[in-house]
Amino acid sequence: MDNIEEKYFLTRGKALLFLLILLIVFSIFMLINIKGDSNNEKYKAFESELKAAGENYAIINNISIEQGEEYRIGLSKLTEMNLVYNDLKNVCSGYVIMTNEKNIETDEYKIIYRPYIKCSTKYVTSNYSEY
Repeated sequence: MDNIEEKYFLTRGKALLFLLILLIVFSIFMLINIKGDSNNEKYKAFESELKAAGENYAIINNISIEQGEEYRIGLSKLTEMNLVYNDLKNVCSGYVIMTNEKNIETDEYKIIYRPYIKCSTKYVTSNYSEY
């Protein structure tokens, strides 16, 4: 008498093996995504430090800008003044744009600091420019 399991393509054992492989692949994919997110957090923390360094640089050098103007502060200037401590300062390039923008809700001008970094091909801030 023939074994009935040999007649069917998908047996219970094959289904369990398939589900196990699928679960392992899904777990690996999730681990890769979590690691990628932690790398992005590292770059986001560097952007925050760069923003604070730009604010401190403007205070130390008594920089004031008129309404609607912008001022660019390079990472090299911030590093020279020891305002940036993150290890990424040696790997990445970047700058902080200091602008005096009008808030349309309050009709008042306020100074805004926006950090931009580029770390080879690993991370680039949106709207980063090489100029």
